Amino acid sequence: MKPDHLRLAAEDERDPMRELHDLLRRDSPAASRLRMSSELTWEPPTDVVETADEIVVSVDIAGMEGKEISVVTDGAVLRVRGTRRGAAAPGVKHFHQIEIRSGPFERAIVLPSRVDPAKVSAQYTKGLLEVRIRKLAPSEYVKRVKID
Repeated sequence: MKPDHLRLAAEDERDPMRELHDLLRRDSPAASRLRMSSELTWEPPTDVVETADEIVVSVDIAGMEGKEISVVTDGAVLRVRGTRRGAAAPGVKHFHQIEIRSGPFERAIVLPSRVDPAKVSAQYTKGLLEVRIRKLAPSEYVKRVKID
């Protein structure tokens, strides 16, 4: 056993560096969180506007084609997914600034009103995805139940 003054801080469970030490060990629960980081996604900037008849969601995703973007809704949540490839050309590079995100993205928007998932349209123009979803009138989703 090591003398107390020679013991590594990471060996002490009370030490705040313990979790960092665990991240570096392959067999720890924290290591699985570290391995997942390659699957992390980024969220593109999004505007959500409600009109009398529809919800309009605008998503800023420049540098892609419409067919590379997935738009799915169940009527309560709108999910926009895709993968934006990096714009850098192959070869040796010296990056001075990197702010444009690439890789997988996903944005889940909880819709502010009930909508009709069958009445959705999407258009991708000049880097802006615009999704329009028709709102349901209360009479379309509220049902009076007769008691026998």
